[in-house]
Amino acid sequence: MQLATRPLRRRLGILCVASVTMLTFTGSPQAAAPAERQTAASAAEEALGQAATAGELRDATLGYRANGRADSLVTGATAAPPFKKLWTRDFGTVVSAPVAIGDKVFAVVNANDGTEGGPRMMLVGLHAATGKDLWPAVQLEQNATGAGVAYGGGLLYTHTSRGTVAAWDPATGRQKWSLTLSSASLHYPPVWYDGLVYLQNGRGTALALRAGTGARVWEAPVSEWSVAPAVVDASGVWIGFDGLGWHHLDLKTGAELHSFHVPGVWGAYGLPVALGAGAAWTRSDSSGDVTVTAYDRKSGKAVRKLPADATPVFGPGRVYVAHLGKVRALDSVTYKAAWTYTSSVEAATVRLVAGGHVYVEDADGRLVVLDEKTGKVAWTYRRYPEPHPQSIILAEDDARGFVVPGIATSASRLFVPSAEGTLIAFGKA
Repeated sequence: MQLATRPLRRRLGILCVASVTMLTFTGSPQAAAPAERQTAASAAEEALGQAATAGELRDATLGYRANGRADSLVTGATAAPPFKKLWTRDFGTVVSAPVAIGDKVFAVVNANDGTEGGPRMMLVGLHAATGKDLWPAVQLEQNATGAGVAYGGGLLYTHTSRGTVAAWDPATGRQKWSLTLSSASLHYPPVWYDGLVYLQNGRGTALALRAGTGARVWEAPVSEWSVAPAVVDASGVWIGFDGLGWHHLDLKTGAELHSFHVPGVWGAYGLPVALGAGAAWTRSDSSGDVTVTAYDRKSGKAVRKLPADATPVFGPGRVYVAHLGKVRALDSVTYKAAWTYTSSVEAATVRLVAGGHVYVEDADGRLVVLDEKTGKVAWTYRRYPEPHPQSIILAEDDARGFVVPGIATSASRLFVPSAEGTLIAFGKA
């Protein structure tokens, strides 16, 4: 078996390393672009969509890596193993990380059945209990890979690889607004926070849009021309490019608060930043440096570095780090391991922490659910066939296929994309 600890990346530039590697750090804010005047949301804007209740949002998965912090934690999850299968839907060839809120579940799928020539990316909305359609599927893109969906403030937000961002009413599937960015390359869904939608265009610019209308609020330069998600919390907007650089931007203006960059090096793919344990964590997969580094969210200074070939995930008092198939549950203060899960193929990543359980995507093809306190296996499900012993196995590669991967939970149910474009719903056994 060949083990790959770094993704086979689609480089957007040539990797060049200067003879002497230097680190630069910027701490003084400077305006990136004039900010649109901040006003209270109008009654008409607030009326767009049917906002979820506070209770539903605590037990919901709002997009890729669960929420805008990308910490993969569902704080009020009620789902718990053992599970039984409720329904299965076959959508064609691939299903994105689902969005699950209350009694509804949403995803972007490639509905190409092999007869239509090229990917056909569709937005679907389903009844969580039955898998039946809430409304007819909406086509986002024809013959182009890459699309995804996230939720916030009562609306769904989608992107396509060609740079179209749109908002949708989750109750009806009707489009509220659409914006096509020129010369954009988008791979990750936009992120909603406090009335704004954040993303970066893959061409050196981060953006904030008005969630209700799509109007641009600010633009800010970033160091790489590379796909990468925006990650957001009260401290600001974080955009990272592997171990080569990251930016921390002001929520309202896009002004740079902190940054890190290795000069003379470019071509990073854009592994996701994750926010947890008081830090912003960014992962490197360059040759000889398969690690994750934690940067203090207030100062921007590096505070910790750990071996990792998958993005960390966070739970109450815990940091979950995977490296060479070993998932370690680390205390977020002492960083001592409470327990370790080991994959038989030496590759695994954590996809979700919910309801006292840790959901591990084992590269042997199984979803493995572990007890959060003890690490003992509580339930497993085979999503994919076991890989061939000689195949190259990746712990985590969110660039593969047409959509970013993930699983979702809400209202005591679990939603799992599986082989051949199927979406499976599980409930209490």
